Amino acid sequence: MASKSPPLSRRRLLAVGSSAGIIAFGGCLGSITRSEQEVCSSGYREIGGVFTERSIVNYLRYASLTVPQSIRPGEKFVATLTNESTDPLTTLGKRRYMIQRLSPDGMWRNTIGVPEKYEWSPSQRVLEPGEELSWEMTLDVNEFSGPFQRCTTHIPATYRFIYWGFSEHDAGIALAAPFAIVE
Repeated sequence: MASKSPPLSRRRLLAVGSSAGIIAFGGCLGSITRSEQEVCSSGYREIGGVFTERSIVNYLRYASLTVPQSIRPGEKFVATLTNESTDPLTTLGKRRYMIQRLSPDGMWRNTIGVPEKYEWSPSQRVLEPGEELSWEMTLDVNEFSGPFQRCTTHIPATYRFIYWGFSEHDAGIALAAPFAIVE
C-alpha cells in the first residue's frame, strides 16, 4: 500500500512558499547585489544605441563640460555645458544626456533609461557665447531631470556624464566628463 504524504503544516507551507519566492525573486537580486546585470524596470528602456554612432570625446574646442571630480552617494551632482566659442552653439536641449559607469571589464555601461515609447524632441536651443546648460541630480535615488529613471545602482565607482545633444555639423559627437562616486 502506497503511503500518502502528510498534509503540509502551516510552517512547512510557509517554508516552501518562501523558498519558491526566493528562487523567483532571484532574477531581481542584481539590484540588491549591485551586479552588472541590472536593467531598467518595466516600461523603461536603455538608450545605448544612441552612442554606437557617435564619437565620445573628452574635449571640444568650442564647448566644455564640467562636473565635480568626486561625490558621495546622496550628494547633489551638477554638470554644466558651456559654449566656449565666440559663435552661437546650437543644441538639442537639456534632455540629451547619459550617465555611464566603467565596469570591471573596461566597458562603459549606461545607468539610466527612458520610457519605452519616449521620443526625443527635435526642438533646438541656441547657446550664446559663454551661455550654459546645467543639470542637477542626486545619483542614489531616481531624481533625474526629464524622463529618466535609474536602471542600475549608483555605487562607488568611476562614471562619466555625457552630453550628446549637439546639432548640425556635430550631431555625431558626444562630450564626456569623468567623475567618481566615493564612500
